[in-house]
Amino acid sequence: MKPTLALRQSQRLSLTPELRQALSLLQLSAMELSAKVREALEGNLLLERGEEEDEAATPTPLPGPATDAAVQAAEPQVDWDSAAASGVSDSDWDDEDGAAGAADRSGQSLKEYLLWQLEIARMSARDAAIGAAIIDSLNDDGYLTEPLEEIRQSLADSDAAPDPDEMYAVLHRVQAFDPPGVAARDLKECLTLQLRQGDKTAPGHGLATVLVSSHLETLAGREYERLCRLLGIGRPALDEALDLIRGLNPRPGAAIAGNPVDYVVPDVLVNRRGNGWFVELNPAAVPRIRVNLAYAAALRRSEASGDLAQQLQEARWLVRSIRMRNETLLRVAHSIVRKQGAFLEQGDEAMQPLLMKDLAQELELHESTVSRVVANKHMATPRGTFAFRRFFSSELPTEDGGAYSGTAIRAMIKKLVAQEDPRNPMSDNHITKALLERGVQVARRTVAKYRESMTIPPAHERRRLEP
Repeated sequence: MKPTLALRQSQRLSLTPELRQALSLLQLSAMELSAKVREALEGNLLLERGEEEDEAATPTPLPGPATDAAVQAAEPQVDWDSAAASGVSDSDWDDEDGAAGAADRSGQSLKEYLLWQLEIARMSARDAAIGAAIIDSLNDDGYLTEPLEEIRQSLADSDAAPDPDEMYAVLHRVQAFDPPGVAARDLKECLTLQLRQGDKTAPGHGLATVLVSSHLETLAGREYERLCRLLGIGRPALDEALDLIRGLNPRPGAAIAGNPVDYVVPDVLVNRRGNGWFVELNPAAVPRIRVNLAYAAALRRSEASGDLAQQLQEARWLVRSIRMRNETLLRVAHSIVRKQGAFLEQGDEAMQPLLMKDLAQELELHESTVSRVVANKHMATPRGTFAFRRFFSSELPTEDGGAYSGTAIRAMIKKLVAQEDPRNPMSDNHITKALLERGVQVARRTVAKYRESMTIPPAHERRRLEP
């Protein structure tokens, strides 16, 4: 085929730098946005703190009561749908250098704490290498998650791999570290280690050790009368041992400030006013920045170009992007409050079914845009501070043609379990029938799934032989 030249018209979406920046800011939390703005203030001479006063900008409407008119007034002038339709994933909008962390990262992790103890344990270099490998295989709760044999094989180098006896010896050394119970391979070993390191003269210590090592499943089933018969003891002696066991920590790693605390700053404040709800942006979560008008005017008069002109353009983009982010966030918050007003009044059982695609259709936004808005955002209400995602839930049908949300079903299950007779707890089938009496059609397997998601044990584990 002979090569030829031809003209052809076509349409395609392209993302401007301003829209790219707006999308990246849309999914940031309040603290991440604050860090981003602080970084921009340090690096751009044309930005300063204060109310938004870009000479080319239009005024931002003040937040008002959650009415349709107020929501429409805050509609952002940005084509989010064009960006969503371009097929670019959320990860494409991450900053190259990453946003600054929202919380203080100076807290010592469990592994750092254990490695520090390993350094001062006066072990040989070989044993220290084994100890470091064991510590690296612990999960956040402090449990050893990999088989000791696999760790041993991973340590094979030009010399021979450590002997199994060496591995067990070092494991026992690590298990003696603080916090008590660390490096256990299961719950029984974890509790046994804590009892072994505890006060052996404490009342019930010996019996507690026997219960944990030989009768843990019976103990978990709260079969107290059976334990008394098996061990030939009275209930007072059993109670002493139970008190000691209840004081143990099944997750010893959680006692260390390993993961830093993520402090939540609500992006939106919701308050009751008269007969309705008032929704507004949290002033503490809205960065107040503006373009320095004096510098901007000087640059315009001199018709300067180069770095300063580029900084002026970037400053204007950032101010507008933050404004568009806040306006879109407020629109989504207004819509959520309108949909979930019953939840704010009555609690979880009144939570309405709500899907992101439905909210996106109502606001005429792309679903991925709503997803970005919802990510990492929190709403402070009289009922508590909730992540935006908390207000979204799937729906389950009722007999009368209505629907309940999954959150409401979970709340009903939790309430039924709390009110049950502890000597005759409700099975999943009984819970299913009780929900059906309320007009809620739900399968038994769904009840089981919701119960497990709330870490509620099955009926046989909730049964108590004695109050």
